[in-house]
Amino acid sequence: MAIDRRYIAWVVAAFAVAAVPLSFFGPEALRLVVIGLLMLAGPGTALVLYLRFGSADPEAEGDADGAGAHRSAAQSTLPLTISIAVASSLALSTIVSTAMVFAQMWSPPVAVLVLSLVTLLLLVLGAKRSRAALAGAS
Repeated sequence: MAIDRRYIAWVVAAFAVAAVPLSFFGPEALRLVVIGLLMLAGPGTALVLYLRFGSADPEAEGDADGAGAHRSAAQSTLPLTISIAVASSLALSTIVSTAMVFAQMWSPPVAVLVLSLVTLLLLVLGAKRSRAALAGAS
């Protein structure tokens, strides 16, 4: 059972939007979970969705010859996509925090806002890219 990329994009967008107000106020445990997940996998997951790692589309899982090979290839790229998502998210978080320290403008809520905006921007670009690809395929 494959998970549609749109569902992943919606979950990542929900975490990005929820992290902004939680960076200013809210219960400590909830803040830690939401902001931690955003920093760990937010922008990186959006980048992976934008770059389209794994299978090309969910409709490609038909009964055609080689469909089983296609599914196994998509499953074998899962560890790679997860590692790229986490690594790029942590790298972007480090870049944002380092830039803020060197600019002597350290503010964790602003850093969360920047990471959320980058995540949402990548998700929007990925959605536009997939719509353009679908329109071109018709």
